[in-house]
Amino acid sequence: MPAVSISIDGPTASGKTTLATSLAEELGLAFLDTGVTYRSLAYALDHVPIERLRTELGSLLVHQPEVHHRQGKKGICQHHAILFRGEDITQKIWHASLDGNLKSIAQDQACRREILRLHQNIVEKYDDIVAVGRDVAVTLLPHASLHVYLTASETIRRERRRAQYRTLKDRSTSVGPATERDLQNRDAIRAMPNALEVDSTYSPASAVFASALHGLRRHSS
Repeated sequence: MPAVSISIDGPTASGKTTLATSLAEELGLAFLDTGVTYRSLAYALDHVPIERLRTELGSLLVHQPEVHHRQGKKGICQHHAILFRGEDITQKIWHASLDGNLKSIAQDQACRREILRLHQNIVEKYDDIVAVGRDVAVTLLPHASLHVYLTASETIRRERRRAQYRTLKDRSTSVGPATERDLQNRDAIRAMPNALEVDSTYSPASAVFASALHGLRRHSS
């Protein structure tokens, strides 16, 4: 387990990536967005059969997380990148045409197991890491230094998603209510030690960041 490990869960557009980036910059962490791996497999599914993704994922896909400087030096020392069969596909995984494939990957239990194994291997490589997703605390970092569950009203999350995709005209900005899976994860995180639940509906990103940093320091003392 990394010396500092933080899991961030929550529904779509609740502020997970913004918080993770701020924590990574401040603390010098690697930053793993687990959802990016799922989108990468959605892209891969257009090029190889799903059977290969179930059995050869480790040789087909490389997910390089973003890594920030340690020892108080702010900045990025390794940029995020996704390689599929050696090709950099980092900018190719966001097209709306992949959304159907994404559902197929997310519903395939064998693929999910391989994705978790890939993420576990990534976590083992870094001394300190923050990971975001929809069930990170439960599956990937159950013994994290801090578990954060972020939420916000549906209206606010929709507005954030529209702002996020304002230059990506083909991306859907639809945001629904928290799913049953989101609620199950929330309940599981509430029962964990070192847990922090933050409603970001009326809080700026700076306040959410301050709450998470305070929670980390409090649970680490």
